[in-house]
Amino acid sequence: MAKLHTVVFSLVAVSCLSILGSAIDTSPALRRAQGLEKDGQSKESISAYLAVLRSNPKCLEADLGLGRVYYAQGEYAQAEASFQSALQFQSSDPAILNWLGRCYLQERQPQKVLDMVTHAGSNNTNSAMIHLLLGRAYDAQDRLDDAARELQQALKLDARCHGAHFAQGFMALSTGNMARAVEEFRQELGLDPHEILAAYYLADAFEKQGDLEAAEAALAPLGKVAANSYLYHLGFGRVQERKKKYPLAEEQYREAIRLAPQEEEAHFRLAVVLRAQVKTADANAEFQTFSQLQSQSKCETGQGMGRMRPRIPDFD
Repeated sequence: MAKLHTVVFSLVAVSCLSILGSAIDTSPALRRAQGLEKDGQSKESISAYLAVLRSNPKCLEADLGLGRVYYAQGEYAQAEASFQSALQFQSSDPAILNWLGRCYLQERQPQKVLDMVTHAGSNNTNSAMIHLLLGRAYDAQDRLDDAARELQQALKLDARCHGAHFAQGFMALSTGNMARAVEEFRQELGLDPHEILAAYYLADAFEKQGDLEAAEAALAPLGKVAANSYLYHLGFGRVQERKKKYPLAEEQYREAIRLAPQEEEAHFRLAVVLRAQVKTADANAEFQTFSQLQSQSKCETGQGMGRMRPRIPDFD
């Protein structure tokens, strides 16, 4: 999944202002690091944040910025260390706990999320983002009733809680309740019409219901705002495959693979449509690639009874 550095930075900047209040560091070195982060210059911003911390080891904003950049790069252990350092200064701040909890989820350690929130105490009971985090942690343990309770509490506290409707929709999708999935993904898109994941999974739910026209319509906005995204081409290819328009599906799957060569599903779906077109040698090569990638990847499943049910993907 592509990381939208500017969006992530903008969303977090608001939270950081509430965290830091009048104690915000306004040094030129920190401003430069934040500017590099905002521009998506990850390597340069990491070096700049580290330089700030060498001169001021107690700079909370630098710890947070460094953690955000590491997280966006998928370096979750380093991000975790930075957010742990930030917690030394704001031990129960929900924004920092949320970032640290997301690191734990990426590292497949949902119990650490639950332990962390419990240790932080009751100050976070009115935080929608913390209830959303708990919902995702319970989902990762296949405790779906607990997950649903936390997600509903998040929406009760903040009807516009980013990701809560998506999480409920994904749980419904992965447990076979397509009508509920459609409802929840539509509500998420009502909050943000440009949300790629919500649009993709809305189309997925329609496809599973057999409503291919609705699935194609759900994907159409992505062709305008995310035409170069892996998910758009994968989703559009799946609809064309279901319509038995195999050459068009093949074209879409090949473009998805060009954009994200390591993603397994596009290779598998490409192999299927190649086989349908009696391109046997090419199909066998794609099946082999799929098998190799699958053997290398970590299975994104729940950690309790429902091991075959995929966990909620990272919404950001």
